[in-house]
Amino acid sequence: MGKGAPDVGGIPTFLAMLQSGDLADEHEITFLNVAHAGVPEAGRWTLGNVTRTWRDTSSVWRLAKKNDVVHIHSALTPAVTVLRASMMATAGRARGCGVVVHAHGGNLHMWLRDTKSRWLLKAAMLPVDRVVPVWSAGAEALADVLGPERVRLVDNGVDTDEYRPLDGPDNDVPMILYVGLLTPRKGVIDLIEASHLLTERGVAHRLALVGGTPDEGLDAQVEVTAAADGVAELRGRFPSSKMPAVYAEADVFCLPSWWEAMPLSILEAMSCGLPVVASDVGDISRAIDDGTTGYVVPAKSPVKLADALERLLTDRDLRKRMGQEGRRRVVEKFSQKVMARNISAIFAEVLKVDR
Repeated sequence: MGKGAPDVGGIPTFLAMLQSGDLADEHEITFLNVAHAGVPEAGRWTLGNVTRTWRDTSSVWRLAKKNDVVHIHSALTPAVTVLRASMMATAGRARGCGVVVHAHGGNLHMWLRDTKSRWLLKAAMLPVDRVVPVWSAGAEALADVLGPERVRLVDNGVDTDEYRPLDGPDNDVPMILYVGLLTPRKGVIDLIEASHLLTERGVAHRLALVGGTPDEGLDAQVEVTAAADGVAELRGRFPSSKMPAVYAEADVFCLPSWWEAMPLSILEAMSCGLPVVASDVGDISRAIDDGTTGYVVPAKSPVKLADALERLLTDRDLRKRMGQEGRRRVVEKFSQKVMARNISAIFAEVLKVDR
């Protein structure tokens, strides 16, 4: 259960992969898509959110009758989102199902620094058998609140058969690609400022931004598009089936977020043979082998970002070498096959729990 298409971003991409990958070969999966049309209202106390929560909880109650495990995918912050996940978990537990909550929110460990938040999460997760963070800081914070026996870290993975190196254009002017929501918290304005610095240094490049409206609404996107005017190409959004070709058009991938967990876009780009420059947040430094598959730089540092990008933009052989090493690293450590095996093991665990 989670937000699928037409929503875009990490969770919809992740859910689409689970439904078509190795996990679906081993288990019969019923997908409850809780995406909705209209203005994003994530994490806010609105009539729309309350109405949708009751509707979605009713759907979980109905569907859980014919299933063994309820697998909820959520950012798990802030309080509204936690309570929403708890209600659906309670519905699944009341039906006798094992309940797993997959925590995707990259700022969860920061939110849990507050005592009230910790108590809320502890109470809200009572009907949940296992909580599955996708990054190590989240795993440590959750284990501290819920106990290590209920928390299982599972790295994100990508379909390395789908996301593979493709022949792209031989760009005379190398392209930097960003893929993600168009919001300042993703560091997009920092990237635009880095692009200005590169231009001042005489480093030829193009900047392409792929993405759409973030959960916090249109105002955040407008701030980014205004900064991008005359600097970056706004490419819009693409379905996941088109993304390998989008990556193939680029020479360098960049994700300068202010916070993340284990972003799929980085793994996708590496799987497609691109060197990556990204900020040192979440488990990005576990995904990128700094100096071998790309560069990890401090968040909110356009100068350091420009320095790392310049090294790649001015050295075609370095780009190729780092891209090849990145592809090898994803195949070995971050494939969907490895991820599906780990999730399947958690399903087996919760089915043995005495309720």
